[in-house]
Amino acid sequence: MSRHDIIFAGAGHNNLVAAAYAARAGFRVLVLEGAPRIGGDTGTEELTLPGFLHDPCATAHNLIQSNPLMRNNELELDRHGLKYLYPDPVFTMPFLGGSSISMWRDVERTCAELARFSKADAEAYRQLLAEWDLMAQVVNDERANVPRPQADVEARTQASPLGAKMLAIRQATAIDIVTLRFREEHVRAFFAWIAFMTLHPLDEPETGLMAFSLAAGRQRFSWILPEGGSIRLPLALARDIEEHGGTILTSKSITRIAVEGGRATAVETKDGSIYEADRAIVSTIHVKHLPEIVGQENLPGDYLAGVARWKPNLTMFVTHYALSEAPRFRMTDGLGACVTMGALESLDAYAAMLAAFRAGKIDLREPVFLALTPSVIDASRAPAGKHTFKVVSFLPYELAQGPEHWDSIKQDVSNELFERLSLLSPNLSRRIVMAEHVESPLDLERRNPANWRGSCHGGANSPEQSGYFRPVEGWSSYRTPVAGLYQTGACTHPGGSVSGLPGRNCAEVLLRDLGSSLDDVIRSNSAVNSLPRPRRKGQGWGP
Repeated sequence: MSRHDIIFAGAGHNNLVAAAYAARAGFRVLVLEGAPRIGGDTGTEELTLPGFLHDPCATAHNLIQSNPLMRNNELELDRHGLKYLYPDPVFTMPFLGGSSISMWRDVERTCAELARFSKADAEAYRQLLAEWDLMAQVVNDERANVPRPQADVEARTQASPLGAKMLAIRQATAIDIVTLRFREEHVRAFFAWIAFMTLHPLDEPETGLMAFSLAAGRQRFSWILPEGGSIRLPLALARDIEEHGGTILTSKSITRIAVEGGRATAVETKDGSIYEADRAIVSTIHVKHLPEIVGQENLPGDYLAGVARWKPNLTMFVTHYALSEAPRFRMTDGLGACVTMGALESLDAYAAMLAAFRAGKIDLREPVFLALTPSVIDASRAPAGKHTFKVVSFLPYELAQGPEHWDSIKQDVSNELFERLSLLSPNLSRRIVMAEHVESPLDLERRNPANWRGSCHGGANSPEQSGYFRPVEGWSSYRTPVAGLYQTGACTHPGGSVSGLPGRNCAEVLLRDLGSSLDDVIRSNSAVNSLPRPRRKGQGWGP
């Protein structure tokens, strides 16, 4: 049995963020991870062939760039080898008819792409970016703090520079925003695809801001990705934790969080080890699994009822390829290899995808694609001259025959998707495929228990599961009903994706409860971190 001040259950990027701040505050930190590697959904593995580094889940690290963690370099993660790359073009979208639209880092160049289809839509995009600039401070402040009650959110929105107009935007659907703002069908598909990249259905209320924030975020930061793979973020965080005296242990699957006198006191792992926490336990265990780990008898009825209502997000179907050459896609100036391509033929095709998804059906007639070739900009991800290629489509976990049916059909589905995608690239064929690895939504759940029902974003970001209601109304402050037990990760505000905001927000609450503060940690370490420090030997938690 060992004792620590704070135990962190899970080593996904959000818990590592929280642990890094806590270690810098001087607390004795222990991070326990059930998998053989740290990182959770922010990992990198050789899924196909040796030397080919694939990101099983997250690849883009856009949202974290607006987090004060990165914006102000609070943890100085660049000292631990974290370096970001900015692809240009940001992404391209070819259409079956032979045309294409590309987003470039230069706004005017992007607008020139749009103007080929509609000059009015190019101007509408400039207007959209200008309006986002007026809304961004309000939204970013909400995301970077404990969620406020809905009435407070609406009042702050009304007081914003756009006032009632911003409130109307927030309450609208993203599809309504795209349809209202843009006229040409290809342009509408282009912006709907961007807005969909957090996997929330765009036809649901209160998705309107996605049509602004995701386009503006890509325009500002590109399809930003860490050199060496998604795992470089968790590795940098882990090194910072160890540098400040923390410990990280992998292959430590947590089976029980002990509660004594209403307070969380210890963690037990599958191998029978017990680790005592003198001050707190911070969990990224999925909320659907937490009652079993904590004991339902230790949780109030309203909390359990909220957990019972929890709904998953849309899910991904992913195939990873090792390629002998980079796929090329149609762009304005000819064929080109790019880090990111998207495929969505029309808003009707998007609606058909959603309808099939909700019915538990697989419709491959006009699939929606996200395809990534990180090795175009990052040669460290594949052997010289070779490439990693990740193809994502959006298919249901729940099938009429049950989710286990995926095991029987996933290879056939992957093959059909490959053939559909090949229609958009003259050189994408089996000729250049060296190896492949397929993961269905069911496989994603098997990969990481936090991917409940195949959802890599924790769960739906619908109004009843967002902000003040995430994960449960009354318990959205990163505290749980059990004293000393905190919750962070994708099931908490502001949700999934690589933002680090649930982790940083949780750290702020945790440290304040323990008599410290995030501001004090940042200030006290700013001078110290400028000095060289010896590296501590790693604990075997990397790839």
